[in-house]
Amino acid sequence: MTKLLITEKLISSKKELSSLTNFSENIEFIKYEEFKENSTISLFTNEEISYVYDKFVTYSELVSRNYDFTSNVIFQIKRSNLNKFSDVSSDIEVIEANKLPKDGYLPWDLSNIIFSKTKLLSSQILSEFCTNENLFRQFLSYLNKELLRANLLLDNESNKISKLLDENIDYKYELASRRLQAIDPKNIDKSFEQVNKIEKLMNGSGFNQENAKRFIVGMKKLLEF
Repeated sequence: MTKLLITEKLISSKKELSSLTNFSENIEFIKYEEFKENSTISLFTNEEISYVYDKFVTYSELVSRNYDFTSNVIFQIKRSNLNKFSDVSSDIEVIEANKLPKDGYLPWDLSNIIFSKTKLLSSQILSEFCTNENLFRQFLSYLNKELLRANLLLDNESNKISKLLDENIDYKYELASRRLQAIDPKNIDKSFEQVNKIEKLMNGSGFNQENAKRFIVGMKKLLEF
């Protein structure tokens, strides 16, 4: 299976790759020119994963080379190009580099950590969201929409939901589908209950750092996979 590593800056060293991802397999670093010069059969039939470290790739480039997306290769892509890979979503795994934006954490950073069993809640990110009421409320709104999207996909087609939520059908829907396959629907229902509970607490008695922390930790236990 092909892995797509989302990053805004090329990760070109083994040390940096190790610090920013959770890859544990043996990885062979190759240049894009090596990838182009070798056939899929000769280069990618071994057990070692090949990692193209010196170039961002696009879907159209790979298709033009008749690339087999079931191959064991890691490519680096920019987030803006991810939706182009929707036609081969069943043959790819999308991975985000753990490095966070220089200007701080964003709602989707915490959301990705909550859903991922391989990513740990650090004291730094808990402090960031539990001491900043505005940032916590932004995260709460973002997470609620992710849960809503996944819940609606249980009984509705993507095009119907996209119209209802007024958004494009892109990688968010493929991500929501993967989450549905891994998370017990009962836990999604429990998550909605927790969202309603924390909203009522904030509206009734104001923002409380300990309540926010308990909410984040509890949601990770319900949703990680």
